[in-house]
Amino acid sequence: MTKASKKKSSGSKYAVLILTAVIAIIAIGCGLFYATSNSKKDVLDKKGDEPQTVSLLDESIEAQRLLDNILLQKNNWQLIENNHGKKDVEVEESGAKVQINQRELAVGVPSGTSLAGACDWLQTKAEQAGLVYISGKPAKYKKWDAYKAEIGIKVKAGAGSKSFVTDTVIFFHNSNLTKQDKDVKDLPEQKAEEEQQGTVRQFRGKVAIVIDDCGYDMAPVRKLLNTGLPFSYAILPYKQYSSDVLEMVKAKGRVPMLHLPMEPIDRSAMSEGAATIRTDLSAAEKLSLTRRALNSLPGVMGVNNHQGSKATADKDTMRVVLQELRRQNLFFVDSRTNSASVARNMAQQLGVSTARNDIFLDNSSDVQAIRQQIYKAFAMAEKNGSVIAICHARPNTAKCWEMYAAEFKRTGITFVPVTELLY
Repeated sequence: MTKASKKKSSGSKYAVLILTAVIAIIAIGCGLFYATSNSKKDVLDKKGDEPQTVSLLDESIEAQRLLDNILLQKNNWQLIENNHGKKDVEVEESGAKVQINQRELAVGVPSGTSLAGACDWLQTKAEQAGLVYISGKPAKYKKWDAYKAEIGIKVKAGAGSKSFVTDTVIFFHNSNLTKQDKDVKDLPEQKAEEEQQGTVRQFRGKVAIVIDDCGYDMAPVRKLLNTGLPFSYAILPYKQYSSDVLEMVKAKGRVPMLHLPMEPIDRSAMSEGAATIRTDLSAAEKLSLTRRALNSLPGVMGVNNHQGSKATADKDTMRVVLQELRRQNLFFVDSRTNSASVARNMAQQLGVSTARNDIFLDNSSDVQAIRQQIYKAFAMAEKNGSVIAICHARPNTAKCWEMYAAEFKRTGITFVPVTELLY
């Protein structure tokens, strides 16, 4: 081969590489454009007195096309479309009717592929394409162990957003598939809840769990929601995923709360900066911060304090906050970061529905230590009739609840939303 031929061949290779990169960028761009192109459709927008009908048919079909492209990357998986069609979904907040295309896909994977890992792989790919991974959990498919994932789209809903399911994807093992997956994590499998057996210690009483610090990360919140337990979720304002968590919690019918930043005794430990309600601020400034935080999370049902060991012990500060909560008909749960807190007593005096935390569950990040604290909360509930416990939207906390939810449900404890234990 001559030098000229070599140069020409080398140039052709570079041209192909450049063209491939351009196509990849365009493909990614299409996904990202898709994720943000629905902003003009607002499912909470009312035109006149009658609820509107919002068509998301084009958007859902495009989402399904993107999902097909993702799944077809796996030439060793078997795809089965079980059903599909147009569905009408009512938006509870506005009464609007949303028209959306939904379908169920069964996906056979090789016996050596982790079903949980396949679900995790799909989550990563779907989110990269601009789709929304709504949930994933153990399931059954034709009496086989399976994993079920819900994929969808996100659209504007007032000041926030709302997700709608376009695809239910069920992963199951197909022994006829032999080519193994190299890019799927080998995650531990879990049985569907009805298969989890075993004798556990029995308790009586009611337990309300408040999940603090929601808004930093979606993954722990998803896992906690998927346990099916009626947790209440305290969401920090102004975080990357605050609005998304609020939307997910409301969609699951759980109790959303504002996790209101308040001043700790050690100001150097104050995590939320200028958004924090400090005792040295004027009443007008405290009120402004309270209203701004509430307005950032429309639809919360109540409030608890983030940090706040100093602020909750200050009568003037708590009076400002609680009077605003009374005006908006919201409850207040004292996180009890200071035994000298005046929050609960003042709330009762002002006519604000209230309660207070009895125990923190995850001061340790060790899964077994968290499990031990949960059983301690059960014992407190049996002794006192009820208990309110706080834990956090952290990976190991979510892992503990995910691993032992079925066990906890068999203890005889009645899990309730925090609203059931207010007084």
